[in-house]
Amino acid sequence: MELSTKLYILDDEGRKFMGAGVLWLLEGIKESGSLLAASENMGLSYSKARGMLEHLERASGHSMIERRKGGSERKGAVLTPYAEEYILLYKKFQEDAKSDAERRFREFLKCLDTLEAGYGLKDDTTV
Repeated sequence: MELSTKLYILDDEGRKFMGAGVLWLLEGIKESGSLLAASENMGLSYSKARGMLEHLERASGHSMIERRKGGSERKGAVLTPYAEEYILLYKKFQEDAKSDAERRFREFLKCLDTLEAGYGLKDDTTV
């Protein structure tokens, strides 16, 4: 047995606005300097990526990117300082939550071993 976890943060209406995909999008924007390039690298349409970003911005109440318009040198996007810190906080939260879930899963397996042994269901193999 193994544990698989997926973490999402929901808005007040129960819609996902933050998860691994949005995190990867923000990291892609940081790396490429472009929402378009980040979306293409993820295999997302630009409109889908823009919608994900706008939903995050609405739910958080903060701008996540600064858009640069004008000549070719100013085209693209950079993460806001808020977004940079948001990424760090979210990654720490995700790491801690998954670590805690893994620890609790190991505890569950130990209890399950005890339960199965009590019912004569446990053989000599370990889970």
